[in-house]
Amino acid sequence: MTGRRVAWPVGITALALLGALVPISALRDATSPAAVAGAHLARPALYSALAPLSDVLDAMSLLSVPQLIAFAVGLIVTYAAWRIVRRRQRGTSRSCEFGVGIRSLLLFILLVLCAAVLPRPMAALVMDDPEAVVFDIHSHTNYSHDARSTFTVADNRAWHRDAGFALAYITDHRCFDGAAEGMRGNPTRAGDGTVLLSGIELPADQQHFVVLEAPDVAVPPQLLEAWCVRAGRGTAATREPVIIQTIPEKLDWMHALQPGRHAGLSGIEISDGAPRGIAQSQRDHALMLDLAASLDLSVFAGSNNHGWGRTAVAWNVMAVRGWRALSPDSLGALIEMRIRAERRRAVAVIERRSPDGNGPAALALTLPEMVLEIARTISPAERVAWVTWAWLAWGAVVMWRRRK
Repeated sequence: MTGRRVAWPVGITALALLGALVPISALRDATSPAAVAGAHLARPALYSALAPLSDVLDAMSLLSVPQLIAFAVGLIVTYAAWRIVRRRQRGTSRSCEFGVGIRSLLLFILLVLCAAVLPRPMAALVMDDPEAVVFDIHSHTNYSHDARSTFTVADNRAWHRDAGFALAYITDHRCFDGAAEGMRGNPTRAGDGTVLLSGIELPADQQHFVVLEAPDVAVPPQLLEAWCVRAGRGTAATREPVIIQTIPEKLDWMHALQPGRHAGLSGIEISDGAPRGIAQSQRDHALMLDLAASLDLSVFAGSNNHGWGRTAVAWNVMAVRGWRALSPDSLGALIEMRIRAERRRAVAVIERRSPDGNGPAALALTLPEMVLEIARTISPAERVAWVTWAWLAWGAVVMWRRRK
C-alpha cells in the first residue's frame, strides 16, 4: 500500500528530472520555427515558489477553446482510469465514488476560476537589448462593455507592467475614455514606468479593427463606425492611420485585396490572448502569414485582455534607440511611424510555447503535451518547487491517514 502511495511523488520527481535533461525554451518566434535570441522569461520568486499552481494555471491560459475541452476530457479519462483501478484494489462503494467524483469536479471548477480571477505573480518577458521596446496593441478596461467590471485603467497598467510590457495601447470598444485616463497617468519619460497610449476597437463593414489613434473629440460617438470605415480607406485623417485586423475574425475579405501595400490597413494579429483567438491563430496561422507577406502588413500579438487571467500569451518587440528618454507621446508616434513605413519588417512577435491544437490528433494529445511542455520549459527553481511540494503533499496525506 505504501509503495502505491509513494508512486505519484516519485513520478513527479522523475518527470522534473527528465525534463531537465531535454529542456526547451518557454518562448518561441511566432512567425517562424527559429529560436528566440536575446529574450527570456523572468519568473518572480513567489511565482517559482508556487510553481505547481503558477505553471498549471499559465498552461491552461495558453489553450484554445477546443484544447480546453480536450484538456477537460483528458482529465476525466485519467480520473476514471484511476478510480477503476482503485475500486478493484479496495472495493469502494458507489456512494464513496460519487462523493469523490463531486469533490474532484469542484476542484476542477475551482482551478478554472483561479486561472481567470486569482491574483498571482506573472511571468514577464525580459529583453537583453535595452533598446528593445515591448508593447501591446490590443487591450481593454472596464470602459469596454464586455470587460471585467473591476478591471480599471490602473489594473490594466499593472497587468502590463507585471507581464514585461513597456507600453500598451488601450483599445476599448467605441470609447476613448479609458485611453484618455491612462494617458493622463503616464510617466514623464517612457522609461520611467509602463506607458498607456490611445487606440480604439471598432466594428466596421462587419469586421473588428484596432485603430491606434489619439482621442479625437471632433468625431461624434454616433459616427465612430463610419469614421473607421473612412480611415480604412485612408480618407479620415491627415496622416495614414494605423489600422490592424484583429482575430478571432473572418478573413475572407482580405483575399480580394490585390498584393502590395494598402493605405489604411497596416497590420494583422497573428496571436490573440483570448481562447477563441488562440484557436484561430492555430488554425489559420499559415494563412495569416501569407496575407501579411502578400499585403506587406505588420504582424502583431494582442493580449485582448479584458481583465481575466494573469498570463501574457505573446509580446510585440521593436528596436527603438533611446526610447527610454522619449516622452510617451513621442514614443507612440515613433512606433506608429515605423509601422507605417516598415510594415512587415517593423515588429517581431515572441510568444509562449504551448501545445499544438490544430487537428483531432493534436487535440487528443493536449493533456500529455501540456504535461511534457511544463516539465521541459520550467526553470531550475520551479523544478525544486515541484519536487518539494510533491513530497510535502505526500507526507501530509500519510500523516492524515495514520491519524485517521
